[in-house]
Amino acid sequence: MYPEPIEPFLDDVENKDLISKLDTEIKTKFKNINDAVQILKDVFSESGLKAYNEIVEEWENKETLFNSEYETAKGKSQSSQEQLSNIKKLENRLAEINSLVAERKSVIKELGNPENDYNTYKEEWKNLHIEKVGVLNDQATNFTDLSNNLIKAVVTKNINLANFKEKLRSILEGTRIREERIDALLENVRSKADPISEFISVSEELRLLAEFKLDEDNPEDLPLTPILDSTGFTEDHKLKIQSKISTDDWLQLTATELEFNPEFFYTTNNELGDEIPFRDASAGQQATALLTVLLNQPGMPLLLDQPEDDIDNRAIDSIIRNIWNAKKKRQLVFTSHNANLVVNGDAELVICCDYKDASSQTRGVIKAEGAIDAKEIKNEITSVMEGGEKAFRLRKDKYGF
Repeated sequence: MYPEPIEPFLDDVENKDLISKLDTEIKTKFKNINDAVQILKDVFSESGLKAYNEIVEEWENKETLFNSEYETAKGKSQSSQEQLSNIKKLENRLAEINSLVAERKSVIKELGNPENDYNTYKEEWKNLHIEKVGVLNDQATNFTDLSNNLIKAVVTKNINLANFKEKLRSILEGTRIREERIDALLENVRSKADPISEFISVSEELRLLAEFKLDEDNPEDLPLTPILDSTGFTEDHKLKIQSKISTDDWLQLTATELEFNPEFFYTTNNELGDEIPFRDASAGQQATALLTVLLNQPGMPLLLDQPEDDIDNRAIDSIIRNIWNAKKKRQLVFTSHNANLVVNGDAELVICCDYKDASSQTRGVIKAEGAIDAKEIKNEITSVMEGGEKAFRLRKDKYGF
């Protein structure tokens, strides 16, 4: 027992009463302490701490739940940070793209409207070619008039597409598109009443293929090309063209300058309008027609070397009349073995040439010159035309002139 009892020790001690009182007071304090300890013991007993433990357990459960949610949120936060970082990168890239777009727009603005410019230049190109054809047609009409309608020239339908064909063949090299297909396309252009407009239509169909972007993931039908279709180009052909031709290639094709090669015809019967290709006319018909053109033109002196070699004798009267008219507009100089042109053409000056040495027939000399009615000149003409005066008179008597 604590504190131990002190009574056994008080028998011989002074101030026994005072010590007893102190002992009593100490015992009282310790009793109070023991009572307080018992109360605390009861408080911290298992039953006393039950409510506290339940609260602590609830707290720990909430802490565990919080930590779990915190870790989850922390993971999401890291993912969000990556997303935010990617978004930032995208925003920076978008800003760069917007800057480039603004720059391109500025350049495009400076360029104006290329489509309008193209249409303007296309119309100008067409008008220039129409003007070119008009000039050639005027020249062809003038040529026909100069030939007294013996020669007819056709211009518009004889469009020369050789340059266009060569460019197109070069572009399509390796596609195995046969040349016959290209020729059929060009022949279609030539056959039209307005080949220039047809050429432009063909160019526009090639443009559609040049600008068409083939997407294998989202395939679309090729643009409509009725002219190519009508000249035998299949879908496979057009796919090959689309894969080869660029917009630059198309511009080179569409800007090709067109030439026109006049085709000439010889009129065999003016009344009926019968005509044949000029190349199929006889040498005499060709020479007569061309000589007619030359004689009907004014200008500098015209030198004709032995035209009788090719002139159609049936047209000699017509030629003579042309000579009479031509003499009023230009000087004519003929070298001829046929005195018919000299006499019937009413030459103002006749020069007769001969060999200086008749035996060797080398070196020439002027034998006589003068007006057609000079005696010496008349004798030379009679000799050349009729074989001499005697032959002339015999022929006169024979024909009864």
